[in-house]
Amino acid sequence: MKKLLLLSIIVLMTSTNFYGQSGTGCWRMVSAGENFSLGIKMDGTLWGWGQNSNRLGLGLGNLANQNMPIQIGTANDWSTVSAGNVHSLAVKTNGTLWSWGNGQFGQLGNGVFSSATPNVTQIGTATDWLTVSAGNRFSLAIKTTGTLWSWGWNNVGQLGINNLVDQNLPVQVGTSSNWFKIDAGNKHSLAIDNSGFIYAWGDNTFGQFGNGTNTSSLFPILVSSSNNWAEVSAGFDHSMALNTSGILYTFGNNTNGQLCDGTNTASNTMIPVSFSNAGLVSQYIAISAGNSFSLAIKNDNTLWSGGFNTSGQLGLGNNTAVNILNQVGTSNTYFAISAGDTHSLVMETSTALWSTGRGLEGELGIGTNVANNTLQSVGCPTSTLATNVVASVNLKATVYPNPTNGIVNVDYNLVDSSNVIVRLTNIQGQIVSETKMDKLSGFQSDAFDLSSQSNGMYFLNISNTTESFTVKIVKQ
Repeated sequence: MKKLLLLSIIVLMTSTNFYGQSGTGCWRMVSAGENFSLGIKMDGTLWGWGQNSNRLGLGLGNLANQNMPIQIGTANDWSTVSAGNVHSLAVKTNGTLWSWGNGQFGQLGNGVFSSATPNVTQIGTATDWLTVSAGNRFSLAIKTTGTLWSWGWNNVGQLGINNLVDQNLPVQVGTSSNWFKIDAGNKHSLAIDNSGFIYAWGDNTFGQFGNGTNTSSLFPILVSSSNNWAEVSAGFDHSMALNTSGILYTFGNNTNGQLCDGTNTASNTMIPVSFSNAGLVSQYIAISAGNSFSLAIKNDNTLWSGGFNTSGQLGLGNNTAVNILNQVGTSNTYFAISAGDTHSLVMETSTALWSTGRGLEGELGIGTNVANNTLQSVGCPTSTLATNVVASVNLKATVYPNPTNGIVNVDYNLVDSSNVIVRLTNIQGQIVSETKMDKLSGFQSDAFDLSSQSNGMYFLNISNTTESFTVKIVKQ
């Protein structure tokens, strides 16, 4: 007999500090690339810092490196952003797709193989883009229809389109409309579909698919018979995966201990990385694979790292590589991470931002051009020239952290004042909670408490009389 799950949702009507933790912050999401960083503030403005060379989208008038966050353009309707090796991708709340940076292999998706595009430029006219991932000179994206798209460098099949031809326009990958999450690595790609299965394609030289082989693929192939996967992260030549029970798995190259299994031996099968704590298996809520190093956050909001550490990117106070996960500091307030090439970005539940690792191009965002091997505070810059752009498709939302072990935050925009219905259903489609909220037009930031609920998958639907948005949430 199926068990009916009961849920009592608590709506916290706050704008910046969802968790009530100490500390101040202003960041909604961040992404670490190769020697540069991108972030979106709570007010929807877009920022960049670090090595420029067109990666920061500041235009031809400003190609200098930046060691402090600098605002990119004037819009305040950015939904998500992704920093690659030499290019950047972003989606606005109205579902439009934007790119900038170097584009020799077509990774900008603008129809040309160009050396560089210094300005943030819209790609096409479609308004149904949902999420993006910028890899090493190639790009992945999912539309609101659930379809998967790719473009850019394709020398080992990392685009998943069953050929080795570079693409300078978005091309659909297969025919499925069931895609949930994506991550673009160096030369391999990982994705999860809405059924919870993991797929991989591209280079598999070191077993970074985790399917027990070292055979590369020109198209997405099923990695595991399990369908309980919640997160994937593709690094340089290793991978990380997180299931709905919060168990962390690593696979691929391990020369620098990046698999964090206590060895330096590569593995083409998934290795569970679960350390016992008082007889309990450790559970994780966030993962990020960088260039030969790994970051993870446990469900107690502590930060852990392992692998390559030549620039201090592990934040452990030294520059020594380690082959097991080590706790970074003693704080238990972390909820989001992004591992770049040789630097790391970490967000607290207060939306405060920290960085560690290589800083020679200013990628740490702390006003200096030196490396640091401990977490450094990245300040909150003042937004200027932000235009009052309101999303034309109002209910396209950003949901984070996902998976969650308690609070889940939902950011979205309303064009008009309206009565919004928030409905939560379980995986069987049964409604377990429904809340009606009167809302004024503009940016919305709501938080929902799932901490007392059973682990598993839920669907959160936000709707008004004309539109709706549904997202799958994994509770751990």
